[in-house]
Amino acid sequence: MTSPQAEPSAQALGESLAALAVQVAALRGQIAQVNQRLDRAGLRGDLDLAASFEELAQTVADALDAAAPRGPAAPTWIGLDRQAHGAQLAELRQWADTVLRQQYGGYELRDCWPRHIHAVWELSTLAAEWRHIYSGNRPDLARALEFYDRWLPGTMRRITGITGITGKCMPHCVMLPGPGDWAARPAYR
Repeated sequence: MTSPQAEPSAQALGESLAALAVQVAALRGQIAQVNQRLDRAGLRGDLDLAASFEELAQTVADALDAAAPRGPAAPTWIGLDRQAHGAQLAELRQWADTVLRQQYGGYELRDCWPRHIHAVWELSTLAAEWRHIYSGNRPDLARALEFYDRWLPGTMRRITGITGITGKCMPHCVMLPGPGDWAARPAYR
């Protein structure tokens, strides 16, 4: 037998249910407010949050790249047709004649350099770095110092090894295919 106090009265049970109903209604209101906030924020039920975070991460990465660009792409000579090769080589010759030879006269650059594809690669990469440093209104001091200390002397040392200054260059290099003929050679296409 149970005591009358152990069994809840109908009135107490009704009060408990009423209290629960009030709590459920309050929770429904809170959930409705949260859903409204999510809707205003664009976070709907069919939204893939992981994909949204990936998209946001890519947007941030793109913005950081735009704010601090890594610089121009490295020049390439592989696969160029004759016209593109000729235009790129003409631009490189112009840089070598107006910048390298005039501003950095302490370095010897033989006239046969365009006939040596390794020298062309070296000079085009050096020219790209020089343009990256000096193309803006405010050249970066650290990059310029690295250019003068590392890139310029290293490149010119390698080119000297390729073309030679004291006759190391093949005596017949002037008979090699000219700059416009390199694109036709499959050896480096």
